[in-house]
Amino acid sequence: MGAHHVEIPAEKAWEMPKSWMTTAMVLIAVGLAGTVYGFMDASWRGWSNVLIAGVYFTGVALGAAFQFAVYSFVNGGWWIGVKRIMESFTTFLPVGMVVMLLIGVLGMHDLYEWSVPEIMENDALLQRKSAMLNTTGWLVRVVVYFSIWMTTTFLMRKFSRAQDETGDAKYTLFNVRVGAIHTVFFALTVTFASLDWLSSLEPHWFSTIFGVYQFIGMFVCAASMLVLFVLSMQKAGYLSWITEDHYHDLGKMMFAFGTFWAYIWVSQYMLIWYSNIPEETGYYIVRNHDGWLAIFFLNLACNWVLPFLILMPRGNKRNPKILALVAGMLLFGHWLDLYLQIMPATSHFAAHHHGASVHGPFFGLQELGPILLLGGVFILAMGKMLGSAPLLARKDPYVGEALTHHQ
Repeated sequence: MGAHHVEIPAEKAWEMPKSWMTTAMVLIAVGLAGTVYGFMDASWRGWSNVLIAGVYFTGVALGAAFQFAVYSFVNGGWWIGVKRIMESFTTFLPVGMVVMLLIGVLGMHDLYEWSVPEIMENDALLQRKSAMLNTTGWLVRVVVYFSIWMTTTFLMRKFSRAQDETGDAKYTLFNVRVGAIHTVFFALTVTFASLDWLSSLEPHWFSTIFGVYQFIGMFVCAASMLVLFVLSMQKAGYLSWITEDHYHDLGKMMFAFGTFWAYIWVSQYMLIWYSNIPEETGYYIVRNHDGWLAIFFLNLACNWVLPFLILMPRGNKRNPKILALVAGMLLFGHWLDLYLQIMPATSHFAAHHHGASVHGPFFGLQELGPILLLGGVFILAMGKMLGSAPLLARKDPYVGEALTHHQ
């Protein structure tokens, strides 16, 4: 349905709410203190938490970009009402690039055992993987990944904004093409980035579906973040066109893709469990001992069991309070998932090669610091980007479908 078939609602000009600014400043201040404290406590712990936070918010940006790309080339209509928010999420990518480059330049030896020459020289298996497992290649690939992501997301935003100015439907077609290209490169780059940044923390271990597992975690996290920002913006007096029917679709995204996350989680676990190959089972053995087992099951509960049960009734998908609760749970769950992937590996490395005294999971201000710091930066970056274009893509050919959306 075209925009000319419906009345376009009056639109309030975007101005970042004071509550957002205050929240961002508090998060940055507390986060910076926690980050500094983390490095003072132990450099490996500081870099581990920076890696968690960097991957987390880069994943939010990439998850939003993927949704934007897919909805574009499948000619989705309902999402036009929240398209600008998805666009704004992608502005974090340059920050993510800086974070990952800092890790590669300053924190590599605290995280990745293959980056330590003495270890590489005495490990025949790592030597055979040295074409991939080397610091220079790791850094070069960081630049390549982010260059691709920033280029395609820039083009998608550019064509979206150009359509607002001219109303020319050709820009929709342009984004169909860019979205298709982005999706192909997204699948490849996210897989390799996941292997570089996460899987190579334990370079003797491997999983054939690790990239898919990371992708779906990014998607669910981005969808959950979208829900919270939609609700926050409505509370501040914006997005008057968003109705319960849009809530329903947002709820279905969290419900469906949270279940897909669980499917991939079980698939990876079961494949390794019944094959019982030592090179694979070591990953789960570490995470089932020394106190990690409780975190292991809490991860599953937060990312699937509880959201699945809560969102199953239709009415709950249309209830903003319940949506906010589930979105917050899934955002915490994704952080916990990354924590469980990263911390057992880096603490084990620190204990065996840096003499650290580490036994089981640990939580403190050191863990909160980087995630809060980058969370505050994320709010400021996306809040500023929201002001660069109308909140509603008024001249998109599918805006009418978005405004008359019904479930």
